[in-house]
This record gives sequence, structure tokens and C-alpha cells, in this order.
Amino acid sequence: MLRKAGVLAVGNFDSNTGYAWKLMERLWCELSVFFQAKAYQTYVVFPTVSEIPECLTEHNCIVEQEDFTARSLGPVIRQARYLRKRSIKVLYLTDQETSSFRYLVFRLCGVRKIIVHDHTPGVRTPPGSVKRLLKLIINRLPLISCSACFAVSPYVKRRLIEINCVPPSKVYCVTNGIDVTDAKPEARKEDGTVRIVTVGRASYYKGIDFSLKVIRALVFEHGRRDVQYALFGGGPDLEAFKLLAKDLEIEPFVIFHGPVDNVAEKLGTSDIAFHPSKGEAMSLAILEYMRAGLPVVASDNPSVSSALTDGEDGLIYREGSESSATEVLVRLIQSESLRDRIGQSARAKVEGEFSSSAMVKRFIGALDDVI
Repeated sequence: MLRKAGVLAVGNFDSNTGYAWKLMERLWCELSVFFQAKAYQTYVVFPTVSEIPECLTEHNCIVEQEDFTARSLGPVIRQARYLRKRSIKVLYLTDQETSSFRYLVFRLCGVRKIIVHDHTPGVRTPPGSVKRLLKLIINRLPLISCSACFAVSPYVKRRLIEINCVPPSKVYCVTNGIDVTDAKPEARKEDGTVRIVTVGRASYYKGIDFSLKVIRALVFEHGRRDVQYALFGGGPDLEAFKLLAKDLEIEPFVIFHGPVDNVAEKLGTSDIAFHPSKGEAMSLAILEYMRAGLPVVASDNPSVSSALTDGEDGLIYREGSESSATEVLVRLIQSESLRDRIGQSARAKVEGEFSSSAMVKRFIGALDDVI
């Protein structure tokens, strides 16, 4: 009896890794629905499996442990055996190379289409002329280059074309989206305090040290003792940031909540969102701020602020400039009407452009075109 042809979605972390990977799980479920109509079996693999996500089981995905992040000879041989044994015809990768000699091996094992979905954060340095020429050639070689790239934002699409040198015909924009149904937000306290919030991993890359210095400037240089700053999120540098808040003498104005499950509800208590990250691909946190109707303050780093239009649904400051960020925040602190106008515009933009249904529609459209 012939084995049913398969499609394989690859996870890069343990199966129980949360938040951003929950979005990928949603796409894998849609992948399964799409390929069920073509009589394909969908497999999902992780380097380690500690818990199988319920949504994948509900969508008839077979979840297994296999590490497709390793590049050395032994693991590649195991990857090849996996692909051949399960008759994988379509390989859907996240945040992996646009070209690789592994892809030649995979194709020799029967894979017909290789799709790479790029969620990687940050700005890249443009390649020199020789490196650019090599990239242009490699990304056009049919056996070692991917069949298509899905970009998580318009910025990442440009980066794939201009920096990675992937042919534009191979690149599709599948922008992140979130559920826009109303959560039950906690009520704002009407006590005269302006609450500023950041949702993100407590790490230096997310710019939390920068935000604490800006809060100090608000309190001591601008006399804004009516502000309170809250960080929702745990991470490796959380204790260091608590010490920094103490050194900056802003402990009374800062709350470190650590990781929380009900971020959407907590955002309802806030007035301003401050996103000081040094790099993103398409920030889910920014979309959550916008869904909550908060005015978003972010830097002019194009990988961070790609979802925002300055003065309409967000306010943009010069990257790395504490004075610029402080000035923007002061404008919002001083004007409730400005906060309301920008927040309402942000909410409308999420509903129109960045809903989960809009994301799925783009994803299925791109899949249909590639397959």
C-alpha cells in the first residue's frame, strides 16, 4: 500500500514554547486544512516534544520529534530519512536559510516545494558587490534555493529581496495578524496617573534598559511624577533591570509584573504603549497595543515600526535617542485627546489590516499560488 503524500511543518524550539510560536501553530493548522483537500497528511516536528499542542491534534497533524535545525552530516542524514519515510512533498520551514545544499538533499528525497517563512528580527547590512552577485546566483539555482519565501511584514519582504537577493517573484508578504475580538479589559483607574506599558521579553535586545532611562528623564527632568511604567514579561535580564531601576531612583514609578497570561486584559488599564525594541520582524506586542486602542511609541527603526504611521496610529522617535523618546511621551502624557485619537486609529488599523482572518487569507493565497 502506498503511503499518503505528506507536508512537513518544522518547529525550531520545544513544542511547548509559547507566544510567537502560538501564531505559527495557527498557520500550521491552516496548512493542514489546505492540504487535506489535496489528500496530503500534515506532519509537524520539533527538536524536542514536551507537550503536544492541542490545536495541532484537533487539525489532524501528526506531531513528532525530529531536529531540522541541525546542519551537520549526521542530522541531515536523519532528516533525509524522515522525509523519505513519510513521503514528504512540501516542506514548510520557519526562519531558515533561503538557500542551502541541504535543500538539494531534501529534493533528492522527493520534496517538490520548500517554503521558508521569515520572522527573523532586525536590520541587515547590505552585501557588497561580490557577495551580492553570489547571493543573486545562489538564490536562483533551482535545486539549492527555496521555492518561495513568506515574509512576515513588508519590511521583511524588502529585506529578503534587497539583502538576501531572493528573486521578487519568489517572495510573498504574509503579515502577522491577531484575533481582534474584544477581550474583557480591566478598568482604567481614574487617579490622575498616566500608565505607560511595555510588553516584551526582559532582555537588553528588547530595549528595556533604554525605557527605564527614558522614564527617569520623564520623572526628574520633566517633573512627570504622575507616570507609572509597567513591564509585562519575564526574561534573562529581569533582575538586572530591577537593579537598574533602583540605581536610577525610579523604583516608585516602575512595576515589573513578570510573565502574565492575560496581557490583553492588562493592557486595558494602560494609557500609552512604549516599545523600545532594537529590532523586530513584525511585532505581535505592537499589534496587541493597537488592538487595545493604545497610542504606540516606537523608534524609527524600520523593522520595529513597520506597522505604524507616524502621527496617525503611532508616534515615532529617533532610534537610540532618549531625548527624542522622552519628548514624544511628554506630548502624549500632556494630551488625553491625542492619546484617544491615535489609539482609536490604531484599533481601526488592526481591524482592517492585521486581523487573524486577514493573515490567514494572505497565507492561503500565497500557498495556493506556490503549490
